[in-house]
Amino acid sequence: MTTVRAEIEGIMAPTLFPSLDHALPVLWEHVRELAVREAHRDFIRICLGPGGGEGVAHCLSRGGSWSTTLYVGELTGWTAHPITITTRTP
Repeated sequence: MTTVRAEIEGIMAPTLFPSLDHALPVLWEHVRELAVREAHRDFIRICLGPGGGEGVAHCLSRGGSWSTTLYVGELTGWTAHPITITTRTP
């Protein structure tokens, strides 16, 4: 059985999920209320949000990992929070 490990550095600790379908809604819940610029929020929503995940699933099936960086805050005062999703076989 393959499990999915997901984290948002500084926002959500590394967590194991039984599948990507379980991980994506949790990641999206952590992201959707943050102060993220609109264009960046749209990109993250396409990756993680409702109905998203196809590109992430493709990357996981090919290489076992997917990552991007979430930028939170204003243009001059943002912080970077890498989002990482990996698969592993226990």
